[in-house]
Amino acid sequence: MKNIVASDMDNIYLKPGEVYVSRKPVMVSTVLGSCVAVTMFSPSSGFGAICHAMLPENYGRDNDLRYVDTALQHIYEKIIQYGIGSDLVVKLFGGAQVLDVGESETERQNIGDQNVLKAESVLASLGFSIAARDTGGLQGRKLFFCTRSGDVYMRRMRARKSR
Repeated sequence: MKNIVASDMDNIYLKPGEVYVSRKPVMVSTVLGSCVAVTMFSPSSGFGAICHAMLPENYGRDNDLRYVDTALQHIYEKIIQYGIGSDLVVKLFGGAQVLDVGESETERQNIGDQNVLKAESVLASLGFSIAARDTGGLQGRKLFFCTRSGDVYMRRMRARKSR
């Protein structure tokens, strides 16, 4: 892992509810449980973007980037603003079921599933296809997104212990 971070590159930790958009090469890291991260990279322009969204839908109340729909719309507006072409590579991560909520969870979708479905829906409505993904399951993930190359390095966290 040491060799993926160039000495001339800044490192940024993305917290829940944050979005990072840049043409500057950086290494962005984040940790996901039921949250989702969407990365976008344009090889021709060097544009890179990532969001760390906690909840699926904002219902149009405000511009709160904690929500999947709002965060992806924010990135889309930046893509338009920067004049980014159609060569965006989109990747989706997260949406694990990391909390033990008991038997009722089997009857409905958990928040991780809802986040993934909302991300898929919003990306499709914006005309994006997902090139790579690692979603669902019972383990959180640690991501490293390199905006120089668009590469995403992912490490699964330990699964929760069963009772």
